[in-house]
Amino acid sequence: MKPLDEATLIPSHMPTTNRPSNMGASVNDNASRLDAVPKVTGSAKYGKDYHLPNSLYIVFIRCPWGAADFVSADEAAAKATPGVVEMQVRGKSCTYHGQSIGYIAADSPRAAKRALRALAPKWKRTPVKTQISDTVKDNPDIGDDGQNNMNGAEVTHEAVYTTPVQTHSSLETHGGAVDHRGDRATVYASTQGTSSSRDGLGGPLGLGQGDFELVCEYVGGGFGSKLGGPGKELTTAAQLAAKYKRPAYMFCNRSEEHLDTGNRPSSRTLARIGFKKDGSPVGGEIRTWGGTGVAGGGGGASIPSGRYKLGEIKKLHDDVSFNGGGPRAFRAPGHPQAAFAEELMLDEVAAKLGMDPLALRMKLAGGEHRKMFEAGAKLIGWSNRKPNGSQNSALRTGYGAGAAGWGSAGPGGAAEVVIARDGSVESRTGTQDIGTGQRTGMGIVTADALGIPLKYVSVKIGRSTLPPGPGSGGSVTTPTTAPTMTAVAKAAKTQLLELLATQANAKPDEFSIKDGVVLRNGEKYLTWEEACGKLPNDGITANKGKGERGDGHSNGVQFVKLDVDTETGVIHLRHVVAIQSCGRVICRKTAESQIIGGVIQGLSFALFENKLLDRNTGAMVNDNFESYKILGPGDMPHIEPVLWSKGQSGFKALGEPPTIPTAGATACALFNAIGRPVRDLPLTPDKVLAALAAGQGGAA
Repeated sequence: MKPLDEATLIPSHMPTTNRPSNMGASVNDNASRLDAVPKVTGSAKYGKDYHLPNSLYIVFIRCPWGAADFVSADEAAAKATPGVVEMQVRGKSCTYHGQSIGYIAADSPRAAKRALRALAPKWKRTPVKTQISDTVKDNPDIGDDGQNNMNGAEVTHEAVYTTPVQTHSSLETHGGAVDHRGDRATVYASTQGTSSSRDGLGGPLGLGQGDFELVCEYVGGGFGSKLGGPGKELTTAAQLAAKYKRPAYMFCNRSEEHLDTGNRPSSRTLARIGFKKDGSPVGGEIRTWGGTGVAGGGGGASIPSGRYKLGEIKKLHDDVSFNGGGPRAFRAPGHPQAAFAEELMLDEVAAKLGMDPLALRMKLAGGEHRKMFEAGAKLIGWSNRKPNGSQNSALRTGYGAGAAGWGSAGPGGAAEVVIARDGSVESRTGTQDIGTGQRTGMGIVTADALGIPLKYVSVKIGRSTLPPGPGSGGSVTTPTTAPTMTAVAKAAKTQLLELLATQANAKPDEFSIKDGVVLRNGEKYLTWEEACGKLPNDGITANKGKGERGDGHSNGVQFVKLDVDTETGVIHLRHVVAIQSCGRVICRKTAESQIIGGVIQGLSFALFENKLLDRNTGAMVNDNFESYKILGPGDMPHIEPVLWSKGQSGFKALGEPPTIPTAGATACALFNAIGRPVRDLPLTPDKVLAALAAGQGGAA
């Protein structure tokens, strides 16, 4: 038997079911995260880990009901609690559970909590609304435009689709720690925007931007909820730290995270649409409502998505207020809830037309999506799909499909690359890494642009004193920073080669670098270390360069295979194929991880997540991870990410699109298995059993 070589034995090089088709699709197929060891060993310090000596600990005073007036409290008892430094009550009327009306600052977390109990606030509850249907009770008549759009339709479809409020549920909660030292300060933040958080803290800290540094080297997720400045948690900590000239710490607990840090808003979609018998779209009307809680907007749903030709559609939208926390940006805002409605609508239309739902999509979708659908159908085994509702066994199998699309950003921000005389390279960007692999990506593009192995490169990120970069939102981080870092690294390389040429009395174009070797006219000239040894003592620093913009959208498709137990209504996820174009992929592992993570979040949205408000009091009844269900290890299917590299160029978006089609594809797979659509997320067993009962002549 031939012995295996050492490279074959390296786990990251060994093929798995997730990887063979992706080999060769990225700049670096086998690199592991540069921060893997610190994260695994626990040496990586997140903002929440900074319990600084002599810190003030802050807790908010929050409303326990959906709507209530603050009546009274024992402020004297709270202030008398040992360790309390300051207490402030600022509000009177509250309109959602978790709304803050003040704070308590104390010398320890225990003292702050004891003071909160001693305060014993009294409230008078007021009437509440808790969902869209409290306001939108009936379906409005179709408008003239919508009716005209449906003229000539041979098959029509009308249905209402709803999705619930989904909370962000980041691993690290919202907040920050502030080390105020009088004339200087360091802020340890959990943020998706190093620069935007810094910009909002000068006033609260009482310092100029040059007198404090914001640090977020490691961030425990955000999904959009930590965009847009420092937030009230960090702002309050900064104000109190400045006032008392001592460190201050304020992070939400898990309950507060569910209540008051934003969410994906609920939605209601009324679709009225017409088709010809051959599947050609005629048009219609789509009305959407977004459940925005106490916010004035932010509930829009992106339907029609533009991924399918649906004819002339009249689109109408209204945001609906009720007594709940307002939305914040949430991974692909407005898209997953819209895709759920659009994909299930298409499957229902296909059933009425007597068409295979994939064939209908192929007729309505664009060229790249059609090619992806063809490839995904083979990987999922679509040929094994049985007609809707044709199975009679207790355990039934279903297949569903859906599509995604996302725009891309151009190069921007700033970067710096430093080459030292010992051959070490440092790439620098203030851009934060919320867990997606920004540190690793910047190292890879730097090494690739210089023509050297990654082992020579270290990366500094997540500090406001480094070159500024974008916030981690809208899938713009890599498309913005990677071209810039690439251009700056190439500028540093040019400086090095020009210096070598000058020293050798030669022309710069005689020199190149490949795999860590400096070549002259294609022949080995110097090792990387030898070349760097010829640099001046302070090495080379480059911080200017013009990056190239990627072309086109980040399109994708997903297929879901599941089993349904028709006796219990429980859905068992089996296999998800997620094909995603994302331009020039930097790192295979982190790209696969992004896709897998997006699918997990989409499956969790499909089957479990639902912020439940008591209809009488407006209080959230599941503000914990025991009752607010998310997808767990036992629920996880085999997820197969496919990096679509055909015709791809430039750095494109990857964060958002993989979570868009998942819930819709899951609902379509359920429809296929049981022959009845479930039009309301999450797809819980009670809804499955109700749909089965309705199909057998019972009441839905």
